[in-house]
This record gives sequence, structure tokens and C-alpha cells, in this order.
Amino acid sequence: MSRNLALILVGTAGVCWASSGVAVQDFFSHSTKTAMELTNIRMCGAGFLMVLILFLRGKLKLSAARMNRKPKLWLYLFIYGIIGIVMVQFTYFQAISIGGAAATTVILSATPAMVVIWESFWNKRFPAKIEIAAVILAIVGVFLLVTGGDPSKILVPLSCVFWSLSSGATFAFSMIFGKVLFAEKITPAFATSVGMLIGGLVTFLMIEDYSWTPFFTSETIFDVAWIIIFGTVIAFLIFNIGLKHLTAEESAITGMTEPVSSVLISYFVFGTAFGFIESCGIVLVLFAVLSPVLAKKF
Repeated sequence: MSRNLALILVGTAGVCWASSGVAVQDFFSHSTKTAMELTNIRMCGAGFLMVLILFLRGKLKLSAARMNRKPKLWLYLFIYGIIGIVMVQFTYFQAISIGGAAATTVILSATPAMVVIWESFWNKRFPAKIEIAAVILAIVGVFLLVTGGDPSKILVPLSCVFWSLSSGATFAFSMIFGKVLFAEKITPAFATSVGMLIGGLVTFLMIEDYSWTPFFTSETIFDVAWIIIFGTVIAFLIFNIGLKHLTAEESAITGMTEPVSSVLISYFVFGTAFGFIESCGIVLVLFAVLSPVLAKKF
């Protein structure tokens, strides 16, 4: 595969994730279903489809055999599925239901800064200067987005900020904890798809009086289908395919398509717009993502 095609695939995955966030926002505008219920159908639907794809490609049995040689890995996969996948999705949906897709996705772009903090704590080391700069840029950027530069005013609900940062924190955890599985030669595709299905089944325990019927009304079925197929299955598949042919720096740059796409799509679909100060905050968050790449390049 050519490098340019890999860039297109990974960038397209970011657009798919951004569009799924907008679909989530539209879903909540037409449904009284909760974030946990939407998490359930996404995890079960996408998990089943992704496991089926692995099975048809003949890659399910090999990873399962490696897992069986060390049964404790199934426990790790269970933890990964609950905290690293389900809680990431639930907190993400919860944030969108409160503050919208654009604000949530931009705040989530501060996740790399959280990964720096997590890894520094995990490895008992002090962050590098560029990592500290990225954290500061992310914090200042989120502050400007949320307050417009005036601490006495909250332009984005604090509960949206809380759930967005919670999603970022759990995602940072999943990136680090997932290395335990990957170190055992368990592929990311297997860990993601099986972990997603396990997590989806577990969420049934967190829901009362459950019914999938409201997800398939004329007003919601398109959103649900888009979230499962384009926002999850296709996005993860093309991202993993493209990622194999890119460097970490190139992946970080193409990952920028998600927050940028979310802001643009939210503007054209919902008329969501940001003022000058909030826009400066968005730019600072994007620079926080790119700073390690730019520092290494220049």
C-alpha cells in the first residue's frame, strides 16, 4: 500500500469518528434513550460485526489460541473491554448529549496530554519539556473554549467538560493498558472487537427495562446505523489498515481530521459556531496534539 493511500485511510477514519459524534448528537435530539443504552447497541452491534469479519478472515482462532495459553489475558481483555472501551464510549455519548459533538470532540483532543501524564506516572518519570508544553497548550485551549477567556462565564456546561475529560482519561488508560495485550501478540483488531462485544454484553446489567425498538424508528435508525457501521466498524478497519504503513508522526497529523471535521460538520448540520476566543482555544488544542510532531521535525 502506498503512503498516500495510508494517509487517506487514517484521515478518513478521523472523519468517520467525527461524523458519528454528530450522529450521536442528532440521535439524542430525537430520542429519550440514555447514553448507556446507546453504548449498549453500539458495542453489541459493532462488536458482533467486527468479530464476524475477523472470523471470516481466519484471524479469530489464532488470537483466541494465544489467549487460551495464558487464561489471565481473558481477565485483562475483560478489564480492557469495560474500562477501555465501554466507559470511553459511555462518557463520550454522555458528554455529547449535554454539550454537543463539536465541543466534546475538541476537549477530547486533549487526550494526548492525558496520556503523557498517565505514562509519566506509570513509568515514574518526569515529563519531557515538549510534553509539558503540550499539556499546557491543551489546558489553556480547553479553558478558552469553555469560558471564552472569562472565568466567570461558562460557555460549555461543566458536566460536558467533566464527561469529556472522563472519556479522555479512560481512553488514555486503554492506550496504556492495551499494551499488555499487544505485548502478548494479541492484535489490536482482536482486542478491540472482542473487547467491544464483551463490554456490550456486560452493559445489559446496567440497563433497566431495556428495549431496542426505539432505536429503529424512522427518526433514529439512520443515526444508529451510521454510528455502528461508519463510526465504528469501517472507521476502526481503515484506521488499522492505514496505521500499519505510517509513522507515529504521520498518524498524529492525520488524527487531526477528527476535531476539525467535527467542528465543520457541526457548523453545517446544527449551525454550531464558536467566537474568536473559543476558536483560539480550539487552535491551541490542535497545536497541543501537533507539538511533539513539530518539535521532532524542526
